[in-house]
Amino acid sequence: MNDQTTADPATTFSMAQLTALVEAMPSAIAAHAGAELVLVNQAMCELTGYSREALLAMKFWELFQPRLRDAVKARGQARMQGMAVPARYEVALLTAHGEERWAEIVATLMHVEGRDIALGSYLDTTERRRAETLQNRAKQVLAQIIDGNPVPTFVIDKDHLITHWNKACEQILGIKAADVLGTRSQQRIFYDRERPTMADLIVDGGMEKRISALYADKRLTRSQLVAGAYEAEDFFPHFGEQGCWLYFVAAPLTDPEGRVTGAVETLQDFTEQRFAESELIKSKRELEQLAAMRGEQLREATRELEADVARREEAEAELTRQLAELSALHADLKQAQQQLVQSEKLASIGQLAAGVAHEINNPIGFVQSNLGSLERYFEHILKLLEGYLEGEVLLGEAFRGHPDGAALIARLKQLKQDAELDYLKDDIPELLKESRDGIVRVKKIVADLKDFSRVDTRNEWEWADLRTGLNSTLNVVNNEIKYRADVVKDYGELPNIRCLPSQLNQVFMNLLVNAAQATPEGKHGTITLRCGTQADGVWVEIADTGAGIPEENLQRIFDPFFTTKPIGKGTGLGLSLSYGIIQKHGGKIEVNSELGVGTRFRISLPIEPPEADAQGQDGADRGR
Repeated sequence: MNDQTTADPATTFSMAQLTALVEAMPSAIAAHAGAELVLVNQAMCELTGYSREALLAMKFWELFQPRLRDAVKARGQARMQGMAVPARYEVALLTAHGEERWAEIVATLMHVEGRDIALGSYLDTTERRRAETLQNRAKQVLAQIIDGNPVPTFVIDKDHLITHWNKACEQILGIKAADVLGTRSQQRIFYDRERPTMADLIVDGGMEKRISALYADKRLTRSQLVAGAYEAEDFFPHFGEQGCWLYFVAAPLTDPEGRVTGAVETLQDFTEQRFAESELIKSKRELEQLAAMRGEQLREATRELEADVARREEAEAELTRQLAELSALHADLKQAQQQLVQSEKLASIGQLAAGVAHEINNPIGFVQSNLGSLERYFEHILKLLEGYLEGEVLLGEAFRGHPDGAALIARLKQLKQDAELDYLKDDIPELLKESRDGIVRVKKIVADLKDFSRVDTRNEWEWADLRTGLNSTLNVVNNEIKYRADVVKDYGELPNIRCLPSQLNQVFMNLLVNAAQATPEGKHGTITLRCGTQADGVWVEIADTGAGIPEENLQRIFDPFFTTKPIGKGTGLGLSLSYGIIQKHGGKIEVNSELGVGTRFRISLPIEPPEADAQGQDGADRGR
């Protein structure tokens, strides 16, 4: 029960007037004459949950919580006796539903028709008290959070009174909470004059107006995390032995409607870090001064060196010019030497291949002839053996009475069984047939090798079918291709052309090997050979489905010594020599490539090159 004011003097009304007045009032009103209630209005019924009849049958103190009834009864009776008692107080009612509701009562004593009546006006304060209770609890929780926070923190309310000053604040600033709570001393704590803190500016709403004057050099920024909050830093010389650098953040506290009810400010001591930065800056300046002094010394030395270098450069320029001329001459000589060596190697390989092919031809002829004879001999032996087998039964009958006949017959059967005679009769002809096929294949390879090398022509111009050269070259490089790609032949009709067959075979070999090597590891590609005629001669295409050639390399692939293969895998002369051979034949070689799709080389050749006529070769017989 909360008392607020003293009793009002008695007022005189008629009962009718009083009843009319009470019924017209919107607030809850009840009157008693010392014990029983004599007058209540509808608002009182709604507040207590009782009907008018039930209320008029009750004593006035029965409206209140049992724990308060004696005090309320004594106060009411004292009022009736004219004693000075509080006229305004707050007390807990007990409704008809057993609910506790708080009301603020304003009581007055009235004289009505010859008797005193105590009239009370009841204002329901239940929700206000609940809000106050929740607010008090929130303040307690906030106080616990702030006091337990290791970050120095203080809070002010809308009147700029300090409401919280945690232990961390006491430690860093050396000021006890008991000395500042409930005061506005925060300005004097931080500054040596009356000057608002950042929290004060947030409460006043003056942050934007006074920011330039107070925080222009304090690295002030808006908080990225909390709306309406600001961050800054400053030096406070009166904290600690040498002063203290503080980084502080202030944020507004608002009610549910968004009105600012106070502000909270946190502090962080970064003095050591700032002093360390100062030392670093000092060291940097000293280093810069030292560097400037040494720099001047170096510049002087540099000027002397530059003069000396200039003299040396004049002499070196002349040497460089002479060296460039020698280098260019050396490069031309090296290129010619490499091409000559490569040509000699190819010629030597061709001669060696032709010699090997010639030497192999003789023993192959012996083996082929002997295999034919061996096949005929075996046919005779097989017929003889079949005759013996047909007489095996007669021999058994003839030797039946002979003492050693049975043993002889058994031994013959065992020999036939051990030799697997039936299997040999079938297998030996097959072995002979496979051997003949193998010899034929070897002869074909030798013939292709001789055709590829063409040593017997003495590198002279002659009429030749390019399809024959393509096929013989394919057989020579078959081992290089068969594990990487399948070969597809799409030959058209071709006339014989005047050429150097061995050199063109060398071009075909270079392109076929390159096509096989262009297929990525782990994949099996396709190499397509095409040929046909055109208005001014014939053409041959070799296309692959390999990795393709980058655009930046297409313009250089025919340059001497240019290669994209690893060291030791290519000389960079294959395509260069091929280009020279095609030029020598009066033709041209073109390339088209797309990364990831493949590459296509197209060779165009005339029927009879001008160079062949210049050498005086007879073109009448085309060898068709």
